[in-house]
Amino acid sequence: MSLRKNQTDQLLKGINPSRVGKDGKGFAHLEAWDVRAHLIRIFGFAKWSAELVELEPIFETSIERDGKTRWTVAYRATMRLTIFTGEMEDAIYTEAAVGDSQNNPSRADAHDMAIKTAESQAFKRCAINLGDQFGLSLYNNGGTGSVVRAVLDAEDAREEEPVNEVVKADSSKESDTKQSTKKTDANGLVPQQLKRVNILGKPVTDGSE
Repeated sequence: MSLRKNQTDQLLKGINPSRVGKDGKGFAHLEAWDVRAHLIRIFGFAKWSAELVELEPIFETSIERDGKTRWTVAYRATMRLTIFTGEMEDAIYTEAAVGDSQNNPSRADAHDMAIKTAESQAFKRCAINLGDQFGLSLYNNGGTGSVVRAVLDAEDAREEEPVNEVVKADSSKESDTKQSTKKTDANGLVPQQLKRVNILGKPVTDGSE
């Protein structure tokens, strides 16, 4: 995937805590509109697309109470997020999620809400593959600190491959040719252990680390 340095640098940063909210169960999460806005900020207009690949109804139930009907509906959506790289192959991420609407007095609104929820959840799951700026770190106990920290792209990997270099000795001292090999350990670029962080991005100190 071909990205500019400033794009990669931004993707490697921890997420701004002000973008993180709480869902109905108290878990840290991002809003779908915020994810869309951040895709535009980092990749630009017309440089990405989100496609609904499949939408499947799971169930529909209704309950009569006090002469009124309330509807509960669930859908499963599969979304595909594409980042246009300008190369032969774009970056494509496909994920699925289930969304529902419970005890809705309107049958149409119940279906509409369930579909929107399923699409939004699947869309956000696709974006998580782009790292911490799109909520990956939130799976680490709701933390906002970076968990990716570094990446090795194809060009870096080629540069880090062992290179055989023939070094000629001073003819006044030695007449033979010596061969030396320069090696670089690419693993040194990636931290071997990630510290747990809380919602403010501060290290968690519970005696287990």
